[in-house]
Amino acid sequence: MTPIEVYQNLETTVNQYISSLDNYSDEQFLFKKDAETWSLGQMYEHLASSSSYFFLANCVRCLEKRKGQEGGDKNHFGQQQFKYGGFPPVKLKIPEAIRGPELVAKNKEEYRLLLAKVLTDSKNLIDAVSNNDGLYKALQPAMGWLNAQEWFFLQEMHYRHHLRQKAELETIASATK
Repeated sequence: MTPIEVYQNLETTVNQYISSLDNYSDEQFLFKKDAETWSLGQMYEHLASSSSYFFLANCVRCLEKRKGQEGGDKNHFGQQQFKYGGFPPVKLKIPEAIRGPELVAKNKEEYRLLLAKVLTDSKNLIDAVSNNDGLYKALQPAMGWLNAQEWFFLQEMHYRHHLRQKAELETIASATK
């Protein structure tokens, strides 16, 4: 897929997240079934913050040739992910070593703005990613070395991956009506 096609898919998916915000009461958005399960708000926080501070940040680092290296390979998981164009259809846990504090959700209106900014920031990178030679890479802890285009694509895969979790959390939250 080209960066333009990746962006178009990202835009469709992110707009699903944005429009879904209208369907949740504040109580549903913040409802946690148990200590191990995120609320919808925590999932939105994860998506918004990981785009800005992880996926897009590493994409830009590759474009600027900083905090990475020339060359490097994806590991087996990274190769599989890109071969199939998405995360496997299983629940994944962030490794303890890189997991931060528990996520705190903002209000729903803030996510409308944050997700719109993800789209704007992503759209602004299309030309640079399209014209990048792909030689400079940044390390993705679970997948190995990725270039700017791969980081760009990974963000889109990440949003699609969380659609399954979103559906599950919506079912859980709907029980609070």
